[in-house]
Amino acid sequence: MKNYRSRINERQPAAKAEWPRDRRHAPRRLPVWSFAFLVLNFAWLSPACGQGAQGAQIKQRAKELVNQNNVRQGVPPPAAPVPHAPTPGTSAAPSPVAVQAQNISKLKADLALLKPGSPVSSEQKQQFIKDLAIAARTTKPSLPTVTKLVDTLAAALGENILGEAEQERLALNLNSVFNSKPLPAAQFDAIIADVQAILQVGGVKRPVAASIAGNLKAVGAEVRR
Repeated sequence: MKNYRSRINERQPAAKAEWPRDRRHAPRRLPVWSFAFLVLNFAWLSPACGQGAQGAQIKQRAKELVNQNNVRQGVPPPAAPVPHAPTPGTSAAPSPVAVQAQNISKLKADLALLKPGSPVSSEQKQQFIKDLAIAARTTKPSLPTVTKLVDTLAAALGENILGEAEQERLALNLNSVFNSKPLPAAQFDAIIADVQAILQVGGVKRPVAASIAGNLKAVGAEVRR
């Protein structure tokens, strides 16, 4: 009997030693809350990882917010600064810098007339188109393309008003686009984005502002070809 019990006792440690090895191979079960956490994280990360279009749209909206904030804070626009006309000298012909400053001033005056409560006449639109054509010192864009820009801009600003600083910034950008042939592509695109930001800061809805920016980009495409 004694030998029988001793044999049983000798076997028991071996059986206990085998149990952890068996348990290691058993499948682990995650708690319900842990599984839900993993599912929610996958759902949250999947748009950024698996849906490139949606991720690009989020980045684009973020850039637009940054551009609008730059307009509100008066950060210098990507266009060239407004040139100041030099003191008139003995020469009868004005300098190119003085002519550019005069053109920007005319465009700002045209924009100031586009405001709520003041219907824009056809004569005002024609003057705006003429001033834009004069501002283009090299390649002139086509009349239909410029007319489309002026029409959409007049309609948008007929419902929303720009401040004086925004009018000057927009006039500067318009002048730059109409003379954008030598500009790098990155600077040209930044000017177009700044125009959209100016309009949205002025209260123009995003689709309308984006459409006007697209019309201005079409003008630039004709100037830059």
